[in-house]
Amino acid sequence: MSLSRRQLLCTPLLAALPALASATPLRMVVVDLMPWAGRNADGQLEGVSVDLASQLSSLSGLPLVIDAVPYARAIAMLRGDGADLMLAIAASPAHTQPPLATLGTEDVIVVGRRGTHFSSADQLCGHRVALLRRASFADSLHACIARYETNSYEQGLRMLHQGRLDGVAGVRTSMDYAIHHLGYQPSDYGVPLVVGKANLSLYLADQNVTPAMAARLQQACLQLQRKKQMPALLAQYRQIRN
Repeated sequence: MSLSRRQLLCTPLLAALPALASATPLRMVVVDLMPWAGRNADGQLEGVSVDLASQLSSLSGLPLVIDAVPYARAIAMLRGDGADLMLAIAASPAHTQPPLATLGTEDVIVVGRRGTHFSSADQLCGHRVALLRRASFADSLHACIARYETNSYEQGLRMLHQGRLDGVAGVRTSMDYAIHHLGYQPSDYGVPLVVGKANLSLYLADQNVTPAMAARLQQACLQLQRKKQMPALLAQYRQIRN
C-alpha cells in the first residue's frame, strides 16, 4: 500500500484532533545504527527509523527535521534542548520520560561461539558477554554475567569470532545486520538465545511538543503499528542487504 493511500485511511482519525498553531519543524533524533539509521554512499540518511519518522511526519501533518546520532548523544539531546523527539529502542526510564507510543518489538538475543547452544540465561553466568556501551537492554542480562562493553556490535562480534569473548548480546535485527556487514554468516556463531524483548518507541522532550502535537503523533504511531510497518521495513532492508 502506498503512503498516500495510508494517509487517506488516517485522515478521518487525525481530522478530529485539535488544529495546530504552528508548522515549525520538530527536531527528531534517531540512533545511528543500521538497519535503523545511517548514511548511504551519497551521504543521505536511510534506515528503518528514518523511514518510520518520515511516515510519522506525513501521517501527523507535523514537519520533522531528522538527524542520526549515537545512542548516548541522542539521549543527551532529548534531555537538553537539542531535540524534540527521539525514536529509539527501549531507552532506560532513568534517562527519559515514558515513551509516547511504541511502533514494534524486537528480540534481545545472546549468541555464543560457533557450535555453542545456550539453552537458558542461567548458563550464561560467569561467561564473558559483550554488549553495547550504555545498552538500554542491559537489564535483560543476569547480574552474574561478566559484562564487556563495546562501542559497536561489530567490535563484539569480531572478538567473539577470535575467541576472546563467550557471547555477544544485542537486538536481533541489529546483530544480524552486523554479522552480514562483517562478511560472516549466522552459522559462524552459536544458536541465538532470546533473553528479553525491546520496543522501538517514540519519546518526547519536555519542551516544544504541545498536547495537540503529541496527540497527532500518538495516533500516527498507532496507525503504523496496526499496519505492521516496522516489520515490513525490516524485511525490505533485509532483502536489500542480501
